[in-house]
Amino acid sequence: MKSMTAFGRGEAEAQGLKWVVEMRTVNHRFLEFVPNLPRRLWALEDRLRKLIKGRIARGRVEMQLTWESLGEKPLTLRLDPALAAEVRSCLQELTRFCDQPEPLRLQHLLAFAEIIVLREGEAKEMDPEAAWEGVSQAAAQALEMLDGMRLQEGAALAADLEGNLNLIRREAGVIAARAGDLPQEWRERVTSRLRELFQESPPVEESRLAQEVALMADRRDVSEELARLDSHLAQFQQTLEARGPVGRKQEFLIQEMLREVNTVGSKGGDMAVSQAVLEIKGALERLREQVQNVE
Repeated sequence: MKSMTAFGRGEAEAQGLKWVVEMRTVNHRFLEFVPNLPRRLWALEDRLRKLIKGRIARGRVEMQLTWESLGEKPLTLRLDPALAAEVRSCLQELTRFCDQPEPLRLQHLLAFAEIIVLREGEAKEMDPEAAWEGVSQAAAQALEMLDGMRLQEGAALAADLEGNLNLIRREAGVIAARAGDLPQEWRERVTSRLRELFQESPPVEESRLAQEVALMADRRDVSEELARLDSHLAQFQQTLEARGPVGRKQEFLIQEMLREVNTVGSKGGDMAVSQAVLEIKGALERLREQVQNVE
């Protein structure tokens, strides 16, 4: 089992450049890839996406690509004056359109990274095909480190999840033990109440009383719900040791367990059962929160 929260970093040298890839993953319902690439390397996005899909099934993956020259002459940058002027003009027009007299600052222009580019000779070294060798190696290293951290975090999550599963099993045992005693208690309670109501006249016949108690016991029988809850717990336990993505299956099982527990609570009619149901629902809520980080 793997967590969706992790960090990875990789480095590779190729074409006289040192490439550095950093990846950060957080929880997400689906796989979302958010790369931060220079404009000249946008063509590599699809290749990187395929590389990531081979290792990650779910989560938001943020990737940062940086590089530096290994030669004596460092990479130098230049301003694209035409693009900078166009960006400034658009921002000024936007402030007038929105009627927001906010002064234009340098950080507003720096949000458009394309206005600062490599010098022409060095830009040739940023050809996507030439850069792919180093970028792919650095990305593979980052994914390897990321995967190791996801496994480590997943093991810690599994331990926490198992603790809550054990609590649910214990409280379900309390409910099962009480459920066996409830019919006789209901019979005694009903009989006592009838004696209070019919002090001067005879109570209902014993056979009719037995029928009513049996009917009440049938309506409040929770054996089927407990059996299904036990089945869901066993399936959830299996996901802790399974390979591959299991987060969605765990979410479904938690939903089904909550359904069974709510039914038990509505049928219980006993203080001990109600207390056990509250404990189980608390454990299920903790499971739900933890499973949000499981791939």
